[in-house]
Amino acid sequence: MKKGFLLPSVFKSIGWTTFFVFLPLAIACMYYQFRIPWLQLYYPEDSNWEDYNLTDEFAYAGVIIGLLMVSFARLKDEDEFIRKLRLESLQWAVVINYAVLLVSLFAFYGTIILAILAYNTLTILIAFILKFYYSLYLLKKNLAREDR
Repeated sequence: MKKGFLLPSVFKSIGWTTFFVFLPLAIACMYYQFRIPWLQLYYPEDSNWEDYNLTDEFAYAGVIIGLLMVSFARLKDEDEFIRKLRLESLQWAVVINYAVLLVSLFAFYGTIILAILAYNTLTILIAFILKFYYSLYLLKKNLAREDR
């Protein structure tokens, strides 16, 4: 079997851990303006730049990296059918992602659309994970039913 670009299977648990560590940080940053002091950037007083904190970017990067590790970690029994399921799930996730984007473009106005676009970058990964693991669940359920 041709090996694709997939991470070793251990990255699935590392990805879930990373995701669940950084998700509360991202929520705290977005809704409660939480900031980590050592991520503060200070610029000289005579510059035109404003001081800035990188906590948002740090949290969002952690969420994305965690979801990427979960999405692209190899299963222990990866075969051609699983690769086909991955491809179909990815195609389905892309369609869902752009459907959400199109609805959002017409449903929201003003500066909230920037937040919607930021959330939409996660939609494709979340939709892929949900569809792929749901398809695996149905596959295992059908195989168990046939074995009886």
